Amino acid sequence: FLPTKEEKTAIDQYVKNASSTEESKQAAINDFCACEKYMLAMMKVEMADEKFQCMLFKYQFDHKLNELMNGVTTLINACEEVQKSVRLRKLMAMILMLGNQINTGGSGRMAHGFT
Repeated sequence: FLPTKEEKTAIDQYVKNASSTEESKQAAINDFCACEKYMLAMMKVEMADEKFQCMLFKYQFDHKLNELMNGVTTLINACEEVQKSVRLRKLMAMILMLGNQINTGGSGRMAHGFT
């Protein structure tokens, strides 16, 4: 959307070569197509690249935020399901009991990791 260095150089060179007077300069600019006129106008804008990137970010922000929020919502729902899962709690208790049995040889004090 912004002119490249080569395009800027070519437009500047063309305008300089055609501009012996202000009238001839304006005539050369009038001969430009819409694209070249746009490039010439954008060359005069200070910090055009930064301004363009800012506008693009502002335009895309809501869409990118919604994409991220969908993933975050899914993650939150998954965490809630894990926290509420009775079956997972029972499975973890069985794993703890098995680990205690292996560590103590079947006798001894059991660790209390789940209540």
